Amino acid sequence: MKLPSMRTGRLSLRPVLEKDLSDLVRLIDDYDVAKMLTTVPHPYALSDARDWHGQTAVEGRDGERAFAIDKGQGLIGVVSCGKPDGTPEFGYWLARRYWGQGIMTEAGKAVLAWHFDCSPGAPVLSGALDENRASLNVLTKLGFTEIGPYRLSIRSRGETLPATRMKLEPEAFERMREGNHERG
Repeated sequence: MKLPSMRTGRLSLRPVLEKDLSDLVRLIDDYDVAKMLTTVPHPYALSDARDWHGQTAVEGRDGERAFAIDKGQGLIGVVSCGKPDGTPEFGYWLARRYWGQGIMTEAGKAVLAWHFDCSPGAPVLSGALDENRASLNVLTKLGFTEIGPYRLSIRSRGETLPATRMKLEPEAFERMREGNHERG
């Protein structure tokens, strides 16, 4: 499946390109970013970025659908939604200098709308470390509800830590999307 490019109020969401990999390495190699992500090693090398890009750039029917978040200067983060194990999973990261600006909520709404338009009916799963309140708040703003506790293995830390598993039902996302139109 070929990924589209999308625009939001402030952002361009597009497929991650080979030319983005050096920015990806520079931004995700920040330990404060990497320490919240499950599969990201630290330090993060160009070979890690190439391996990840090789897996996500495949245009198969299933798999991670990764979008570069671009605010006009190049990649500043990634948001993805796909079915690596049969159940759609929503994931994301953002360069530290862009935290707290509503960028991830804006990007997440666009990618989830695209996902539900392409794959109606199935809920989407996500989660975050309990210590990552900002990420849990993003998920709540997007309409996700808590399923319960679980544990996440964090590669950069070499630890398994407490986390909260969350789920987004298509109907809940539609209600959230319709509510935004009424206020907008």
